[in-house]
Amino acid sequence: MPQNTRHTSIVEMLSTPPQLPNSTDLNSLSEQTDKNTEANKSDTESLHKSISKSSSSSSLSTLDNTEYSNNNGNSLSTLNSQNLLSVHRQEWQHTPLSNLVEQNKLIFIRGSISVEEAFNTLVKHQLTSLPVENFPGDMNCLTFDYNDLNAYLLLVLNRIKVSNDKITSDCQNGKSVPVGEIVKLTPKNPFYKLPETENLSTVIGILGSGVHRVAITNVEMTQIKGILSQRRLIKYLWENARSFPNLKPLLDSSLEELNIGVLNAARDKPTFKQSRVISIQGDEHLIMALHKMYVERISSIAVVDPQGNLIGNISVTDVKHVTRTSQYPLLHNTCRHFVSVILNLRGLETGKDSFPIFHVYPTSSLARTFAKLVATKSHRLWIVQPNDNQPTASSEKSSSPSPSTPPVTTLPSLASSYHSNTQSSRMANSPVLKSSDTSNNKINVNINLSGPSPSQPQSPSATMPPPQSPSNCPASPTPAHFEKEYRTGKLIGVVSLTDILSVLARKQTHHKEIDPQMARKQRGHIG
Repeated sequence: MPQNTRHTSIVEMLSTPPQLPNSTDLNSLSEQTDKNTEANKSDTESLHKSISKSSSSSSLSTLDNTEYSNNNGNSLSTLNSQNLLSVHRQEWQHTPLSNLVEQNKLIFIRGSISVEEAFNTLVKHQLTSLPVENFPGDMNCLTFDYNDLNAYLLLVLNRIKVSNDKITSDCQNGKSVPVGEIVKLTPKNPFYKLPETENLSTVIGILGSGVHRVAITNVEMTQIKGILSQRRLIKYLWENARSFPNLKPLLDSSLEELNIGVLNAARDKPTFKQSRVISIQGDEHLIMALHKMYVERISSIAVVDPQGNLIGNISVTDVKHVTRTSQYPLLHNTCRHFVSVILNLRGLETGKDSFPIFHVYPTSSLARTFAKLVATKSHRLWIVQPNDNQPTASSEKSSSPSPSTPPVTTLPSLASSYHSNTQSSRMANSPVLKSSDTSNNKINVNINLSGPSPSQPQSPSATMPPPQSPSNCPASPTPAHFEKEYRTGKLIGVVSLTDILSVLARKQTHHKEIDPQMARKQRGHIG
C-alpha cells in the first residue's frame, strides 16, 4: 500500500511568530545594549541601526528567494536561523526603511521594450511588478505588473475597449506593443517615494490605504534604492514579531474583535446573494474571471459553488498560465477546472502535492492570518463561516487533517473549449502568447484531448486512464478531493494585506483616520 506522501503544510506549523535567534546571544546583546543606553543614548541608537541594517538587509534579501518548505520538521528551524538574524530593541514603528531595502531585487525596464520582454523579465526574476522608466534615472515611474498583462490579454481577445486605437489594432494583429503604452491603460495610484531615513510609521499610512508598493530613495530623493511592497512589509513584521512586543495584543486578537476585513452584514445566516465579496461561480469560464478582475480592479477572486461555498481562488498572477497558444483552451473552460490545473502545476513545480489554504474564519487570530498570508504569498484570504459538519476555527488553530494522497488522474478534455477561430488566431498572433516558450515560463499540462467534453457530467468514480510514467504525470487532485480541501463553509468576507496594515496604522500609529479603500477608489471601477 503506497505511503502517504503529503507533508505537514507550512501553515499548520506556523501558528505563532517564528522564534528569535539563540536566547544566550540575545541576552548578551540586550545587556550590552542596556549598558550603551546608560552611557550614551545616541551611541545606542547608532548601534541598533547598524545591527538592524547589516543583518536585516542581508538576511531578508536572502529570505525573499527562499521558498517555504514542508519536506520535514527541520525546514522551519532552517528558515528561522537564516531569516531572523536581526534583533530590534525598539518598537516596530521606529524601524527605518533602510532595513527593508533589497537593492539586489530592484530591476527597471525601459518603456520601449515589448510586453513580451517585460513579461519574461517578471518571470525570470520571480517578481510581481517592475518599474518602467521613460528615461534612465526616471523618478516618476509607472509599474508593470500582472494586472497589465491581464489587460493586454483581454485586449488581444477583444474583450475590452481602450481609447488608443493603434494599441488595440497592434494587439489584435500580433504586432509588438511597447510596455510603456500598456501600463497607461490600467489606472494606477501615484508613484509614492520616501527617503530611506523615514520609518515604518510613515510608510504604513500609505500602504494601509491600499497602495500596493512604495519606492524607497536615498536621502536626497534623487535615486530609487528599492521597492517596499505590502507583502514584503507583512512578511517583515511577522518574522520579527517576537522582537516587537507591542504587536502581541493585536496578534492575539481575532479578526472579529479587530473588526477588519469585508464581512457580510448577515453573517449569522450568510447567503451568497447578500455577500459584498466579489466572487465567481465555479462553472463560469476562466475568461469571465479575468474580465471581472479587470473591471473590478482586484488582483484575485474567490471561486464558489452554487450554494456560495468557497471552492478555490484565482489570482491575476495566474494569467501567466494562459500566455501560450497551447493553453488557450483553458480560457473557455470552467474556473473550477482551472483551479485544479493550478494545483497540478504547483505539484509539477514543487514535486509534491499542493493544497494551499486561502481561507480563515471570523474567529481566526490575526497571528493565524499573518501566518497564512506569508505562507501562501497571497494578498488576501477569504473569510468563511464553517458548516455544522466542518472543522471550526478552534480546530483549525490546533491542527489540520492530513488527507491521504489523492489518486492520480489526468485533466479533463479541453478540445471543446475553443471559442472561435478568430480569437484563436488572435492568440496565435500575439507576440507574448506565441513566443512565451522560454524555459522560465514553459508550463507542461497533461491534457486528454480525446476525453469527454467539460460540459458533460462525469461520475466521481469514473475511471481515468493511468499516466504513462510517474515523472510525466504527478499526482493531481481529483475534483471531489480538491473541493473537500477547499469547501470549508460559505464565503462571507475577505481580509487583505491592506486591511491588516490599516488596522496596525490606526491602532499603533498616528494614522487614526486611514481609509483602506482610498487607493482602490483612486484607481476607479469600470462599467
